[in-house]
Amino acid sequence: MKKHEIYFNEFNLLMGSGGIVYLPLVSGILAACAKTSSVIRKKAQFMHYIFVPDTTSNIIEQYNNPSIACFSISMWNEQLSLEVAGSLKKLFPDCLIIFGGAQCPHEPTEYMGKFQFIDVCVRAEGEHAFKEILERFIGGTRDFDGIANTSYRQGDTVKVNYNTPEFNRSLDEFPSPYLTGEFDYLLNKNDHGYQAIIETNRGCPFLCTFCYWGKGGNSQKYRFKSLDTVYEEIEYLAQKGVSYIFNADSNFGMHRRDYDIALKLVNTKTKYGFPEKFRTCWGKNTSQRIFHIASLLHYHDLDKGVTLARQSNDAGVLSNIKRDNIKLSAYSKLEEHFNTLNVPVYAELILGLPGETISTWESGINTLLETGLNNQLFVYQAEVYPNTELGTREYQDKYKIKTKKIALNEIHCSPRPIGWTKEYQEIVIQNYSMTVDDWRNMTKFSILTMLLHSMKLGYFILAYTHKRIEIKYSEIIKLIMNAPTEFLSSISSDVEQYLDDLIGGKGRGLLVAKYSEVYLEIEEVLFLKATENIEKFFSEILQALETKIPKHLYEEFEEVVLFQKILIPFYKENEDSISVDFKYNIPDYCLGFYRNFDIEIYQSPITLNINRPGFKSLIEFTKYKTIYARKSGTILYSSDLEKKLNKAAKTSFKIETFDTEKTFKISMFDRDGLKKHSRFNTLQIDN
Repeated sequence: MKKHEIYFNEFNLLMGSGGIVYLPLVSGILAACAKTSSVIRKKAQFMHYIFVPDTTSNIIEQYNNPSIACFSISMWNEQLSLEVAGSLKKLFPDCLIIFGGAQCPHEPTEYMGKFQFIDVCVRAEGEHAFKEILERFIGGTRDFDGIANTSYRQGDTVKVNYNTPEFNRSLDEFPSPYLTGEFDYLLNKNDHGYQAIIETNRGCPFLCTFCYWGKGGNSQKYRFKSLDTVYEEIEYLAQKGVSYIFNADSNFGMHRRDYDIALKLVNTKTKYGFPEKFRTCWGKNTSQRIFHIASLLHYHDLDKGVTLARQSNDAGVLSNIKRDNIKLSAYSKLEEHFNTLNVPVYAELILGLPGETISTWESGINTLLETGLNNQLFVYQAEVYPNTELGTREYQDKYKIKTKKIALNEIHCSPRPIGWTKEYQEIVIQNYSMTVDDWRNMTKFSILTMLLHSMKLGYFILAYTHKRIEIKYSEIIKLIMNAPTEFLSSISSDVEQYLDDLIGGKGRGLLVAKYSEVYLEIEEVLFLKATENIEKFFSEILQALETKIPKHLYEEFEEVVLFQKILIPFYKENEDSISVDFKYNIPDYCLGFYRNFDIEIYQSPITLNINRPGFKSLIEFTKYKTIYARKSGTILYSSDLEKKLNKAAKTSFKIETFDTEKTFKISMFDRDGLKKHSRFNTLQIDN
């Protein structure tokens, strides 16, 4: 008896020339769950997963005689999935087309009316629904009445089953595709560089209007995978040499057991060398636990930086997006203590949320920088997704939201080759509190802020001018942004052109062939442009700010600009080092910003030695000193930073060891970098 051929389509992003791609987790979960049915095992054949993007024609060639074709759709693959599904229906009219995933509307009647080739839509969790759909289909019917979380086509109508599955706190009811061997054939073949996604729990207690977890996700109640299963998955991926794991939890660090998971990652890396990196979405308000976990991961070089997601600093905006239940006060403490341990921190803001104005936006960025954020500020455009409250007509009408569909140029991913299907994203460009001109102004201000602060082109200059001369960060940034000088004006013009392109539908990511083979952010491109014009850039910074610097401080300020300039990397082929003399203790003063140390400026001759590595090409320079360095906090050239920090500070802390008793030893150093004593759980943070 010929078996029913089941095909999974989960087209993931390709990253870099090596073709690195995520394993198709959703496809694996659905297949592993379906195979628990003896009927399905007996009568169905699960074909190899289709998850590497390609042209529609090349993808169709992978099909033989499909009975069922499943598509997990997200923003980055929706249009390709629709094209493939439509073509399949023409070639194989009897093939059952099933759509699911975050981009699949939970109210799909209009969607299925537009795309007549879709037979079934599954909302939220799909394991139970998919298994039951297969059993009925194999049994000879296309009547899916009563199957929870599904909508299906019956004749000319679309029927919606509004019932939901019975809640089960344990995710172990679904077998792990890693442990059942769903991906063995891929990892054993190793024809791609593979990354993996794990989930230790599902659910989110928050209701953020812009987020799928907030409205369209599974539940506000948490469901947990057992620690034994999580440990086995981590062990499996490490044994297979998977270097990068993304954790799909909504709030990692919120639960006590998350420390145990972090410790397992550490022990596994120590044993196998893998995973090399672990990325996660951090919890919103459990500060002390997050501090312990993030410090542990950082000490063992597993993290790529710690995200402290604020989204906005304005109370009215937070109320509008239903995020006012998240404790923002904890973030300042976290920043302070992460700075002490030199753990990279990056904060996130979303531009375009209802209630935000030019005034509140600039004030929010001022507040954020004043707290001591020393690594990264990421400003994202507010994106509109299906199955979120922000994506509903009612919400958009209430807040007078206007959007723009733009090309999806995924940051730090390879561009789609000619002939591949284009994908899109939808961003907010206007609401009741923000005109389109306001949006342009706020976006330009944000780009210049990230260029100067996050890309480190003016980090020390900003901090000195703010602290020493008491000028707001926003005012300093606008002085530079509006400077009439030649090179700074060209940067301003580049940003204006970028905004024109966004309004015209072009994507956020920029492809500049001489710099990189992947899409870059606008501030990264401007950074690279500045590194090719370092002398001109900093001479114009001096001109832009000189009228604001008191005469008795101008000599100090010149040395701050000098210190900033010599730490900015630039492309060069051969490694070398330089020595620069300072009249004041400016290096100590500036380096103290990184750890929130207040150091007085005085005349004290200092010679700073700077190591400047060489690179094989400008593309390699971009890769290591822009893309990789940004989140890890290693953009600037290195000097004897740690020695300078310890000399400048009264005390400095370094993590030394962690143990299985969930304590970690922190050594205290004096001004000369000599160890004084050790203590356990030194840094305590009140939630």
